[in-house]
Amino acid sequence: MGDRQAMLDAANMELIDALLPDYLEVASLGDAVNTSQVIETEPWGFDTPVEPFLNQSFYCLTEYGPEQVLEICQRIESELGRERKEPQFDSDGKRIYHSREIDIDILAIEIENGGVWEPVQVNLPHLVVPHPQLESRDFAKRLFQELKDVKPAGKKKVKK
Repeated sequence: MGDRQAMLDAANMELIDALLPDYLEVASLGDAVNTSQVIETEPWGFDTPVEPFLNQSFYCLTEYGPEQVLEICQRIESELGRERKEPQFDSDGKRIYHSREIDIDILAIEIENGGVWEPVQVNLPHLVVPHPQLESRDFAKRLFQELKDVKPAGKKKVKK
């Protein structure tokens, strides 16, 4: 599957480039983007043995809605070599996962409302937010929690 850290770094840079509004002026990138630590986890539910995954949570100010963010994430996955396959299930109805170069999940989306960050809920056939497996994946909860209470401080300004 190649250099896992390089793939994660490339995904982060593509996400920043695609999601961060052009008109946003910040003193440093850290005022608009936050990332968690990187941890390695063993894969589960796969059709063949695969090497451990690198996992990281990513938080970015953006002006896009949930479906637009999903489209951006899927485009980046494709650009980084992911081939999307139809979901498959075993005889017990459990999903069978396939090896892939990169997997970008949307764990949660929040909007700022009068200085208060409020969670957004989405329940569509192709997108569920918060991520339906967030609570059942300890590593995802830990990484998400690292960023949950650390909101970017970017101020929206129109660039001249």
